[in-house]
Amino acid sequence: MNLLEQLPDSRPMRAEYRAALRQELEAVVASPPRHRRWRRPAVVIGISVSIAAAGGTAAAAYFHFAPVTNTSTAFCYSIPSVAGHKGTEVAAVGAPGSSAQVTNALQTCSMIWRDGFLVPGAPTALHIPVYTTIRPVPNLVVCTMPDGTAGVFPGDTSTCARLGLSRPRPVGDGEP
Repeated sequence: MNLLEQLPDSRPMRAEYRAALRQELEAVVASPPRHRRWRRPAVVIGISVSIAAAGGTAAAAYFHFAPVTNTSTAFCYSIPSVAGHKGTEVAAVGAPGSSAQVTNALQTCSMIWRDGFLVPGAPTALHIPVYTTIRPVPNLVVCTMPDGTAGVFPGDTSTCARLGLSRPRPVGDGEP
């Protein structure tokens, strides 16, 4: 036996109550539908302003470039963070003030990863015995550190923005 079988029999309804209930139901059904007035222009303008503000913020973060002014050295990081360690300092070779400085910093750090001296999570370069094994290199990105030095981090193009750093613009180059 379930709960529905245990329900008591329905009680008779008084005639005046039934008539009042029917009259109320007919009035509700016969009345025109009540629509909420949606203020479309205000909502559309609000959404448009929000999208424009978000787009402007994203564009400002994406196009935030700063030149690499210290072109004699660079830092290779094994984690996308500047907190807790300074990274491994390397010499970035190339003509002073040229874009080769930043490009070579990226290539130098790639070589350190490939040779196994940098491994994910290690605060500095490790001394690993010489093997002929080539190790995988993560995606690397160059960011401009606050002091103008190039910092090479594992990550993608949004890594610099997440770290609060600028993307590099080589000295003497007008374009990023």
